[in-house]
Amino acid sequence: MINGVGSGSSTTVDPDTLAPPKDDDTAKATSGGAGDGAQERAAGQGPALQAAETQTSVWDSFLSNLPEADPDFENPLLFIPGTRDYATDPSKYNAYVASVLVDPADTVADEDLPANYSSPSPQQFVSWHPAVQLRYLRDNFSDADIQAGRTVIGSGSNQVGVIRSDDKRSVTIVNELTKSRIFQLSKTEQERLAGNPVFLNKIAPLLDLLPQNGTDLAASRAEITIQISKEINDIKSKTLENRADDEDVRKFKADRKVYEDQLIMLRDNVPNAGIYSRSDLATEMQEIVKRFERAHAYFDVKTPNRHGTLKLADDFVTPDNNKSIKRGYAVFIKQEQRILALKQAEQQMLSAGGITNSDGTISRLDLPTLVALIQNQASLKQQAIITMRTEQLTQLNQLSQAYAEMQRIVNETLKKFEKTGKDADQETWDLQQSLGLSSSYSTAVVLMFEDWAAARPHPVEKEFSITRPSHDILNNGPFGSGSLNKFKRTQWERFSTQLSDAVTLLNPQLLTNDINQDNREQNRSFEQATGTVRRSFDLNIQIARGFS
Repeated sequence: MINGVGSGSSTTVDPDTLAPPKDDDTAKATSGGAGDGAQERAAGQGPALQAAETQTSVWDSFLSNLPEADPDFENPLLFIPGTRDYATDPSKYNAYVASVLVDPADTVADEDLPANYSSPSPQQFVSWHPAVQLRYLRDNFSDADIQAGRTVIGSGSNQVGVIRSDDKRSVTIVNELTKSRIFQLSKTEQERLAGNPVFLNKIAPLLDLLPQNGTDLAASRAEITIQISKEINDIKSKTLENRADDEDVRKFKADRKVYEDQLIMLRDNVPNAGIYSRSDLATEMQEIVKRFERAHAYFDVKTPNRHGTLKLADDFVTPDNNKSIKRGYAVFIKQEQRILALKQAEQQMLSAGGITNSDGTISRLDLPTLVALIQNQASLKQQAIITMRTEQLTQLNQLSQAYAEMQRIVNETLKKFEKTGKDADQETWDLQQSLGLSSSYSTAVVLMFEDWAAARPHPVEKEFSITRPSHDILNNGPFGSGSLNKFKRTQWERFSTQLSDAVTLLNPQLLTNDINQDNREQNRSFEQATGTVRRSFDLNIQIARGFS
C-alpha cells in the first residue's frame, strides 16, 4: 500500500523493494534454486523480523540465498554484469532480481486509487505517484501501444505524452523532455518516443529533432543515411587540380580514407538510435568535412618552378619552396588518423564492454573504468584537434611574416620618392630590393607577390577568404627581360594599402581563442575521467568496509 497516492507526492518507488520470494517450482527454476525453503523459514519468524527482512536490499537477499554448493559462491561479484571479473552467465542473478522485485503497479491497491483515476486530466496524471501512473498505463493501454509509445493523456491541445522505461519501473513525461535528456534514453526508449504523437507534433519540431510529424523512424533514418552518404561521395569525388601525378593521386586517395571512414562510422551508427538531431548531425559531419577540405587545400598546391632565371620563375606560394605547407599536411593527416583510431577504440569498448586483446579475448571493464576510459578518449581527441589548430596558427604566422617582409620592401621603395606636387607623377622607382637567387627568402617573397610568378591562394588565404595582392614588379615571362618595372608613388602606395588590408584579415586571435577553448574542454574531459576513477575507488573502499 502506498501512502499519499493521488496527493501529488514526489516520493519515488524504491527499486530495491522486495516481495517475499515465491516458493513454487517456477520461482525455484528462475532463481537457480536460490531461496529454497525461504517461506518455511519466514513462517517461523516473528512479524517484526519478517517486516525487517522485506526492507533488505536485493543484493543482500541474493547473497543470503546463494547456495554454498554454487561454484560462484565464493565470488558472487561474477553475477553482476559490467564488473571487471564478470565471466559467467548473469541470467541467474537477473532471474532472481525479477523474482523478488515488486512491479510498482502491483503495489497500488484499488482503495488507494485517486478519485480522478478513471478520467484524469494531464495535470492530474502528472501529479500522481509514479506507481499510480504505471498502473494507469497498464489498465488503460494495450502492451502493444505502450511498447510503441502511443500513450497520450488528455485530448486536443491539452495533452501530455508518456513513455514507460525499459525496466517498466518509471514513466517519462514527454512534454518535459529536453534534448540532453532525450539522448540519455536507451535506444528502445528513443524508439518508443519516436512513436509518441505528442513528441512528433510538439517536442520534435520545437527541438528540431527527427522523426517529427509527417515522417516516421524508418524515413528519418533513410534521410540521415542519404545525407551522410552524400558527404562520403563528395569526398571521394574531390579531385586534384594542381597535382595530377599518378603517385600524388594515389597518396591523396589513401590519405582521404581517414575522413571517409569517420563518416562511414557515423552512418553505421544511425540504426543504434531512435531520435536524431539534424543540427548536431550537420555539425559533426561538417567538422569532418571542413578538416578534409583543409587537408585537400594543403595537398593540392602548385610546386614552384625556378627555371634557373627570375624572369621564368613561377608558381610561388611560399618563400620556403612549400616545405611549411607539406609539414602542415603531414600534421593534419597524422592527427586525423589519431582521431579515427580513438573513435574506433571507443566504439569497440562500448560494443564489447571492454578491451579486445591481441589474441581476440576481451578484458572486461567495470562501468567506472569504462566511463573513465571513454572520457580519456575524448581528452585525447581534443588534444589532436588542438595540435591541428596549433599547426594552423603556425602556418598563419609564417604567411604573415611573408606579408610583413613584402611590406618592408615596399616601404623602402616609397622612401626613395622625393618630388611633390605637380612633379610627383613624373618620378618613378622600381622595387628597392636586390633580387638574387629565387631560393633566398626576400627574393622568394617578392615572387610570391609578383603578378606573373605568384601562385594563389596559400591554404591559409583560402581558409580566411583572402585574395593575395599582387603587382607587376618584374618584366618577366617568356618574352620578358627580367628587369624590374618602375612605378609612381601612388601606384606603390596603392599596393602597400592592399598589403595592409590583407594583413588585417590574417588575424590569429580567432584561432588563439579556439585553442584556449579546446584546452579547457580537454582539461574538463581529463578531470571527469580522473574524478570517475576516484569516486569508483572511494565506493569500493566503502563496500569493502561494509563486508569487513
